[in-house]
Amino acid sequence: CRELAPATGALPISAKPVVVIITCDRPPLLERLLGSVVANCDLAAVDRLFVVDDSRSAENAARNRELTAAAGAAKAVPFDYFGAEEARNLLGALVRQLPEHEQEIRFLIDRKRWQDHESFGVARNFSHLLSIGRPVVVFDDDALCEAWDVPYRKSGVVFAEGQQEFAAYADNAEWRKLVVPHGRDPVAAHMRCLGLTVPEALGVLGLERLPQSALRPASRDFARQLARDSRVLITECGSLGDPGTGNNRWLANIPPASRERLLAQGGRLQQALERRCCWLGRGRPEFRPGSKISQVTGFDNRGFLPPYFPVVRGEDRLFGLMLGYIYPGSVALEYPWAVPHLPMPERKWTRKDNLHSLSGHFPGTLVEAPLQSRDDCLAADPLPRLAFLGRVFEDLAAAPDAALLNRLAEDRHRYRAAQIRRLKARVEEAVALPEDWRSYVEEALRQVEASTLGDLRLDRLQGTVGNLEGAALLRFWREAWGHFGRALPVWGEVRNAAREILIETYPG
Repeated sequence: CRELAPATGALPISAKPVVVIITCDRPPLLERLLGSVVANCDLAAVDRLFVVDDSRSAENAARNRELTAAAGAAKAVPFDYFGAEEARNLLGALVRQLPEHEQEIRFLIDRKRWQDHESFGVARNFSHLLSIGRPVVVFDDDALCEAWDVPYRKSGVVFAEGQQEFAAYADNAEWRKLVVPHGRDPVAAHMRCLGLTVPEALGVLGLERLPQSALRPASRDFARQLARDSRVLITECGSLGDPGTGNNRWLANIPPASRERLLAQGGRLQQALERRCCWLGRGRPEFRPGSKISQVTGFDNRGFLPPYFPVVRGEDRLFGLMLGYIYPGSVALEYPWAVPHLPMPERKWTRKDNLHSLSGHFPGTLVEAPLQSRDDCLAADPLPRLAFLGRVFEDLAAAPDAALLNRLAEDRHRYRAAQIRRLKARVEEAVALPEDWRSYVEEALRQVEASTLGDLRLDRLQGTVGNLEGAALLRFWREAWGHFGRALPVWGEVRNAAREILIETYPG
């Protein structure tokens, strides 16, 4: 606590951020968000705004280009559309400048290569290339540029890695009645601590001293990495409305205070299991060793950031792990405010979303274990640490089938055991709680215990990459890991070249 004592005195002058909106084939959502940005964001404090469009439909892309131009008309800040043509131009310029790295560049940002896949990581790589040397605040297109206070505020700050807090609502009209607007635009609110050291951020957050209680929830590994020069490289916020998660299994493990609120009103549990309408967030500022990437996220891109894996869901979690690997003392900071996350049309939870049975899709969390072993790499600077990670991915690509399947089996069984321990604790706590909650957590435990995870054979592997399965699925991942591993050591050169190229296109 003495080492991290809040800093006093003048803070470094912050650079104006770049704002990036990532969109794909959803012009109505982009139009809504652009209107929200114009209405609520202090554009005078912004360097420029990019719309990074990953649309596959030419009609949608043309409409998105029109919307961007209309929103930016007569604004002092440039509104730039970055679509398929702009992506091809940047890709071509990079390949001409770095021909020896053509395959690595194409793997990371060639939209044509990934035309048949969900290329969220490609769009995010472009967002970071467009903002090199600046802080950047990235919006998902189904969010709004509005900041709302958390409905249940706590005092102080905390260093932790725990579950977000939760409150269920009947619909979006209900939370708009009960939750209070924050009074600041999300971009300015993100910039409050982004890029500061932890002591500087604590001072900005109003602390005069750091109490030991703030560090009590931190794991040993997290706490020992913290130092006075630990820096906030990512800032996040909560969400109001749709939680944005792929399933609803986390509901069984919400913190005790959130559970008490949920059960205080009859029928709320069933509502939460059916309707995707809630608050997920933090009641006080929380420093964490890794990030989850929120619907509006801040990144300090003034130094060096790793690339995203170009395709498939989970690219945000992988990016957070990689960032923590190359900067072992860095933190993500989640603020105690939230933005509306309102997909159109509104979505509901399905029965499958509420199942706790473990799916066991390949590769699961196979790559997470080596990324969490930060001490395996002794280098201090981020570039050699990223190159070290490249060798980790190449090692996965070259591993024998049996070795990968054994590692996957161990990983799955550890995960299943952890889930069973967690749910058994929830069942024990539920003895004195309402019957509907007891039934819910008991059924969740039964489903996990019944999940045998199957016989891990090569011909039975299943995943989420198109229709690939078995040997074809494994071959896809081997090739992808190998390409990614070879791309990581050259990403620094790609960033430097992109910065020179883009300065001519987007001066200022």
